[in-house]
Amino acid sequence: MSYDLYNQTTTITRTYSKQFWVKALELARLYGWNPMGTCAPCQGVDWLGAYLTNDGQRVIANDARLLASALEKSLRDISDANPRPDWNPNSWIENDFPEWLSPDEIEILEEGLQDGLLDIVGLDPLEYFAGDEKRRLIEFIRFCRLGSFVIL
Repeated sequence: MSYDLYNQTTTITRTYSKQFWVKALELARLYGWNPMGTCAPCQGVDWLGAYLTNDGQRVIANDARLLASALEKSLRDISDANPRPDWNPNSWIENDFPEWLSPDEIEILEEGLQDGLLDIVGLDPLEYFAGDEKRRLIEFIRFCRLGSFVIL
């Protein structure tokens, strides 16, 4: 599963893996981002403001810019070198999810463990974005600076 992020003003679309998206949100939270919650994909839908689905929900401009600012703060702490080759993806602890996730988002992550998230649960986001992924994170920060976007 991937996430297509679409900025309606600029018509720019960026695609990110589920792993990238989950770790970017986790990293932003570590650096002070307080999610405002997403706007419902359409009116009349009972919506909880989730970020981890790709239902067409909208991240408002201010939230996107705050997300970018938090991620920008993290850059100084992310190594330019690729992560340790000896990292064991099976060393995670079951149900060791961040406390800020909603029950619905935890369920989404648990379902996603079979879809490639298993290899990153428990991996520190600073390590995840070390090396080659740091460049992609910088591109994501630039995208968030453009303002509001839709998660597809």
